[in-house]
Amino acid sequence: MKREPDGEALALAALIRDMSAATTAAELAGVFVRGAIDAHRLSWGGCYWRDAAARNLLPLAGGHARADALPALALDELDNPLVYSLTAAQPCRVEHLGTLVDVGEGFERLRERLPRRGVLHVTPLFDSSMRAAGVLAVMGGAEEVQAWLVSLPWQLLLQAYGQLLARLQQADPAARSEPAKPGQRERAGAGRLLAAEFIGVSPVARSVRNELQRLADSSLSLLLTGETGVGKDHAAWLIHQASSRQGRFVPVNCAAIPKDLIESELFGVVRGAYTGAAQAREGLVAAAHGGTLFLDEIGDMPLDLQGSLLRLLNEKKFRPLGASREQGSDFRLICATHRPLQELIRDGRFREDLYFRLRQQVLHLPPLRERKEDLPALAAHILLQFNREHHRNVMGLSERALALLQAHRFPGNVRELRSLLLVAAERTAPGGWISARALADLQSVPHGVTSAGDELELLRTLWGTNNLPEAMTLFERHLLSDRLRRAQGSRRLAAESLGIPKRTLAHKCQSHRLDVGERTT
Repeated sequence: MKREPDGEALALAALIRDMSAATTAAELAGVFVRGAIDAHRLSWGGCYWRDAAARNLLPLAGGHARADALPALALDELDNPLVYSLTAAQPCRVEHLGTLVDVGEGFERLRERLPRRGVLHVTPLFDSSMRAAGVLAVMGGAEEVQAWLVSLPWQLLLQAYGQLLARLQQADPAARSEPAKPGQRERAGAGRLLAAEFIGVSPVARSVRNELQRLADSSLSLLLTGETGVGKDHAAWLIHQASSRQGRFVPVNCAAIPKDLIESELFGVVRGAYTGAAQAREGLVAAAHGGTLFLDEIGDMPLDLQGSLLRLLNEKKFRPLGASREQGSDFRLICATHRPLQELIRDGRFREDLYFRLRQQVLHLPPLRERKEDLPALAAHILLQFNREHHRNVMGLSERALALLQAHRFPGNVRELRSLLLVAAERTAPGGWISARALADLQSVPHGVTSAGDELELLRTLWGTNNLPEAMTLFERHLLSDRLRRAQGSRRLAAESLGIPKRTLAHKCQSHRLDVGERTT
């Protein structure tokens, strides 16, 4: 039975009075959590705050039970949803606790005190410096939790609660402890970065996060593999950011640079090296000194340049075009490819000795279809970024929209998901939820649904061809046309979904005569 409006107002007024009278952080947390549980018929609520050493989350309130009955949660348990919400500084939602396996000893002890059924929703709390310093966790039925989330008075009260809690916690001597050592701070910072930037709660996502942190501590060459759109470039950036290297992260797309320019782009040019070289230009290898050089689509590197790269890796020296002396550069090399390099080796298009030099370490990034549990978290993260960048307030996905996404195979992986959501968000009214219609309209040619006959006919044509160049041209035109329809004519979004520069897409559209009536944004 819901409260009458006057009764709810009186209850909120009484809660505000009791919160104002609280003299300790634990007292304030207890008042607020109990009020939230009673007002929205939630089954459980709890509040945790980070200790000064940044090692643990300590319990402040546990619903109607004593806070000291709850376990402390180590901040290195990055897959714990409470720790994840703190480190990522964004909400975390778990539909079924049974899906969380091997997420840390602290959470397993907490799970014993939680209801067996219900949605768990965790919200970060921020200190006076707007850094995430604590979390508020609630459990209940999906409707009850959703009602609490969309209640404007309670969300405003939650902001005030976080500020009051931070003030009382800062004034509490018992909350202070020995500061963390530099090495501990650096590792904790790397863990927070990975939790905030590599989104997901599935076992697959947790495994990748652990691998990213392990690889960040190494200086060996690394080869990233995986399908187009899985986020290989993002993983390379995360590894660099989580490492101790102080230099720049220098990305190079080997497929986007013309073959006759890639050598000068990598190694640089001295003045007068060739006609038109009016001034010297530093190469990307020199720019990566002290940092990380990321070679994306390494399988597209020209064969004659592969020998120069192998020598660079072995000797850490290179010679700019037109130079008489060699230069040195200390960098960590990360390469990525979606192509099978061993097949390229058999075809004579990739050097085997370079292949073994590149794959001192290998990390395979899984496709999105193998981590469908991460779709809600990924969607929430993408929409949070959209709202911040565009000053909008798209609430999230409707249940039918989420079901539609979960049924899709996502051949374009996370890049395709991002493209779909950005277009759908632009078409959603402020304060609204993305509908299934918004997503269905974008998929003018859903895979295996409305146009199975057309897709099958295309496949038969390609499979039965006796003209490979013609078949490749036909497939490329079909793919480009399909992506442009999905992106509502936006070349920028279509190019992002295909992992190619916008100018490359524009050139291909012109050659395929696909440029009529389409937006260039």
